[in-house]
Amino acid sequence: MSRAAPADPALLPRLRAVLASRLGLQFDDRQDDWLTAALTRVAGTTGPERFLAQMEVAPTRERLDALAAELTVGETFFFRHPEQLDALRFDLLPRMTRRALSDAALTGAAPQRLRVLSAGCASGEEAYTLAITLQRAGLQVQGLDWEVLAIDLNPAALARGLAARYGEWSLRATPAELRDLWFRRVDKADVNEADGDSRGGRGWTPIPGIRERVRFEQRHLGLPDAGFWTPARFDVIFCRNVLMYLEPAALRQAIRNLTGALAPGGVLFVGHAETLRGHTDALSLRQAQGCFFYEREAAGVARRTERPDGQQRPIVGAPGASPEAGEETALGLDRCLPPSWPFPWTSASAAPGVARSASETRGAPAAPDLQRADASGRDGDQALLDEALRLVEAGLIDDGLRACARLSSPELPSALQAEVLYLQALAMEERGQLPSAEWHHQRAAAKDAGFAMPHLRLGLMARRRGEIVAAHRELRRALALLDDESAARLRRFGGGFERDDLRRLCRDEIGEAHA
Repeated sequence: MSRAAPADPALLPRLRAVLASRLGLQFDDRQDDWLTAALTRVAGTTGPERFLAQMEVAPTRERLDALAAELTVGETFFFRHPEQLDALRFDLLPRMTRRALSDAALTGAAPQRLRVLSAGCASGEEAYTLAITLQRAGLQVQGLDWEVLAIDLNPAALARGLAARYGEWSLRATPAELRDLWFRRVDKADVNEADGDSRGGRGWTPIPGIRERVRFEQRHLGLPDAGFWTPARFDVIFCRNVLMYLEPAALRQAIRNLTGALAPGGVLFVGHAETLRGHTDALSLRQAQGCFFYEREAAGVARRTERPDGQQRPIVGAPGASPEAGEETALGLDRCLPPSWPFPWTSASAAPGVARSASETRGAPAAPDLQRADASGRDGDQALLDEALRLVEAGLIDDGLRACARLSSPELPSALQAEVLYLQALAMEERGQLPSAEWHHQRAAAKDAGFAMPHLRLGLMARRRGEIVAAHRELRRALALLDDESAARLRRFGGGFERDDLRRLCRDEIGEAHA
């Protein structure tokens, strides 16, 4: 068998154009080696040049699926970011249930089924987690039926989700009591290789009552699909760490799809590296259980939003509708989404375009070897920290931590040491390694007594553990420090949210901790 010839890097502009026009994906220049290798593998004996020529003229579904499978390999895990799941279970589902039952009593009809969408579901861990969360909420006992639909661009990932065989790595953040209640063991031979280590022959699959509640479909979030994205179709949408990897036109369409398909009073959860603030008039920012999410306003409610300078401005555009000429700029849809809590970019334009259907990609190439910036001293160190931020936000956790390690020096100013430790803590949180994250947050707070963000994260983590006194202490400290936190540091680590948003989060969490 002849080996496929390696792709010429000069073909990459054409490949990027195909990926943008056919799949709606964008890629950072640092991924050139990865894209070259991927093109070589997908083209096979056809050859990269001929393969690209065919894709430009008459792309086939089979070849598009092959590209999607090669370039959107996502890694996720069960019960990721549990604060979002707690907000859904304890704050939102009770309200939605009461509303559905009340509406049914008024009309005399059966309550409408609660519809939940996992958009960018990767290999299914998020979708099954949502099904378990809904089951734990006891909706059926109260007379409300529900369903979970999971969609992704990658057909190989969907097949793994449908097979529902997972190794220990996918359950690393799942408490043992939940694992034993909602999962069954399977033989090692039945576990997907893509899931990684299934030590000791142990693998897991959700129980039949959960698996049968989840449906999988191949869909593209960034393409028009009127038959699927029907108005008010979904009550809850989880679309975490997907939007940031879409090219601008696909991003605009995805926002229209999501907002138009969300029912009045419905909620949208995005990733901790995304925010829709200022990008659509259909959603309002909300917070509960230490996380932010978005809620669709009831139909016909006129709203105004505040500018940073305190002046009012009207919001233009209709929910779910295509913007009129000039309206995209007014909505801010002509640029990529700005960063969000807790993984910020230095600026929206600096966001790396590494495509994934979930936030961390297994098997993706390592980032280029990071060298200190040419500038000497603090400027060079700050540039490397910014690079580490971009890597962590992009899901390249190992590469981001390696960049942080290059900055681990007692010679650094204490404020910069604190920022490095804080970034390391965020990376540990993203991995689900909470004890290590807490240790790094504590060290960051000790290095710089005026740094508010570590105290905020420590307070939220303590509240989740039920340590009310510790949560109150850390949140009060964060609230006091936010008044004097520098604007530059808030831009870098505040996730695109304003100082007042973070103050309100602290006050609300302090109030809930007292309750």
